[in-house]
Amino acid sequence: MEAHDDEAGGKQTSALEALLYEERALRAVLEGLPDATVATGRDERIVFVNAHAETLFGYEHGELLGRPVQTLWPEAVRDRYTRNMQLYFATEHPLRFTIRADGLRRDGTEFVGEMSWGIVETEAGPLLLAIGRDMTVHREAMARLQRQSAQAAAVAGLGGRALSGADVGDLAVEAVERMRETLSLDLVEIRRSGELLAGWGHDGGEMTRFEIASGDEVFGEIGVEGSLGEDEESFLRAIANVLATALGRLRGEERMRHEALHDPLTGLANRALCRERLIHALARTGRDQGGACVLFIDLDDFKAVNDLYGHAAGDALLIALGRRLVATVRPADTVARLGGDEFVIVCEDIDEHTAIALGHRLAEAIHEPLDVDGIEHRLSASIGIALGSAGRRDPDALLADADAAAYRAKAEGRGRVEVFDTALRQHARERLRTAAALERALSLGQLRLAFQPIVSLADRSVIGHEALLRWDSPGGVMSAPADFIPVAEESALIVEIGAWTLMQACHETAAAFGLDEDGPAIWVNLSPRQLAQPDLPAVVADCLASSGLPAGRLRLELKERVLQGAPKTARANVAALRELGVGLALDDFGTGYSSLRDLPVRAVKIDSSFVAALGSSPGDMAIVAAIISLASALDIAAIAEGVENEEQAAQLTALGCQYAQGYLFGAPGPRITSEP
Repeated sequence: MEAHDDEAGGKQTSALEALLYEERALRAVLEGLPDATVATGRDERIVFVNAHAETLFGYEHGELLGRPVQTLWPEAVRDRYTRNMQLYFATEHPLRFTIRADGLRRDGTEFVGEMSWGIVETEAGPLLLAIGRDMTVHREAMARLQRQSAQAAAVAGLGGRALSGADVGDLAVEAVERMRETLSLDLVEIRRSGELLAGWGHDGGEMTRFEIASGDEVFGEIGVEGSLGEDEESFLRAIANVLATALGRLRGEERMRHEALHDPLTGLANRALCRERLIHALARTGRDQGGACVLFIDLDDFKAVNDLYGHAAGDALLIALGRRLVATVRPADTVARLGGDEFVIVCEDIDEHTAIALGHRLAEAIHEPLDVDGIEHRLSASIGIALGSAGRRDPDALLADADAAAYRAKAEGRGRVEVFDTALRQHARERLRTAAALERALSLGQLRLAFQPIVSLADRSVIGHEALLRWDSPGGVMSAPADFIPVAEESALIVEIGAWTLMQACHETAAAFGLDEDGPAIWVNLSPRQLAQPDLPAVVADCLASSGLPAGRLRLELKERVLQGAPKTARANVAALRELGVGLALDDFGTGYSSLRDLPVRAVKIDSSFVAALGSSPGDMAIVAAIISLASALDIAAIAEGVENEEQAAQLTALGCQYAQGYLFGAPGPRITSEP
């Protein structure tokens, strides 16, 4: 019996040991799990908790055992979780599933976890086993990824719209919306050069600003109020870069529009913008009091500034003059530069009296000294005024009228203000027709030379001839030089005509008198434009080489005023022509203020106006005597022009004049002859 009892006791001990072993093994497994583990009995009290769970909920070892499991649940979910737990225990078939679960730490803070729930049957009865982990960091990471994804999508979307040319204002509004969606902000503003493009919220604290810039060019800024981390700042910088692309494109477009409508040198309106403003002014004429008006400003002899002081100085002078013109006109008037030394003022709501007063005010302002690089310049301008009338809509015609008036102002003595009339329009049209016909005449061979002899007063022998240009227009009508030479000079056609004249004169002289060094000379007029051409010495050298005429037999006549303050190119050409051996003569001497001592000439021509008055004007007689005496003292030949009778020839001879030309000795003829 005792043996039987001992055997039964041994079996009980072995079963208990096995149970204890299984419990220890289970506990070891649960303790070793990487997640928090809590077991609860049907009485809703905790019967097991591993170290991870104690750490997660903030309790000391063993402190949770026996406590209600509701201790670990936030109050907001406690009743729901309790009902669910009771349902788990009442279900016949064990339930196992994973859900989101809210937890409550000992310090009162809450967290979100992911828990796996299930009923476990044990010898002591069913247990509710919960295994889970704190998902706060994971959820925050996922939320961060979602925010970053949304922000990246926002930046990509805005970038695409920016590159496609979306309106900057619309883009700024959309950027504010994207920032509101993805950031926790109290205030956001997007500004361009201080101007608010878009914004949201109310200013209530310190603002963080992000520059909208590309390289060194700053377009504006984004200003925000709110909590910002690295991700938020990166997002805002990305938005700023997108807006910089859009604003940079806009600024580029604005710059292109400005360049398309403004003079690159002075920043004033150019011809295109001038025309737009003129169209607008003409459209208002008749609706408002006053009318449209154009003032055409043509600076006098401005080319001399470029040649004397260089183009940089000339450009600086034009810039300074542009500022002065803007300061002189009314605020609503448009100042434009058409190019070169031509400016235009477009006025609205102005009458003729006010326009003329403005013209004179501009002339005075232009004449006021302008200091550029320490050099004082005094300019003058010829100003033409054209007034638009009701019903007139052609801006180009009105501009042409003002140009014609300026042309007349220059022809009348420069530095003047002229108002356009219908006679001027007709004259302008005739000038255009003449220029076109003259160009055709040159190509068709309708130009020719006439030669007037220059004689020695002592024996009336011919010492040379002056080559004079003639134009036989269709129908046998000869055009007077006074009608077409000024037009040729204005249109720059004079350069080509002058080169033709030089070549023709050299060839005809060589053919008539041979190639001897001491043969009669040929005198050819040079225009101011010709003298300013850099290739003039080469053109002259080519004419001499082609004809074989010795350089000493070519005399180039220059107007006295051309050499006064001559540009650098012209002075260099004069020196080069002297090196070639070509003689230079000063034409119409006495009408200007030149000093013969400073001029490299071999002869002077006494203007015919003085010769004509020899018998009636003691003053003119004294001037002619002084010129002859001065020329003799400087060993320069004096040639009297326009001698028409023997009395004038005798008076000139008595005064010591050696040479003369005029109808007394021969009219200009088609052939060179040694006979006067």
